[in-house]
Amino acid sequence: MAKCQKILCSVGSCIYNEFSENLCTLDAIQVSAAAKSDSGAPYDETLCASYKTRDIKE
Repeated sequence: MAKCQKILCSVGSCIYNEFSENLCTLDAIQVSAAAKSDSGAPYDETLCASYKTRDIKE
């Protein structure tokens, strides 16, 4: 049985953020490390690679 999961997000500048709900509207996201990073620090190794700024038109 598949489990329904939510992607919580508070990055208001992302086009996929439903700010009033604190949710990502994507079904899945890609998590990637920062460019050329192998520091092991969470803030370097767990960036949302699916992020798109609200300024970009699709």
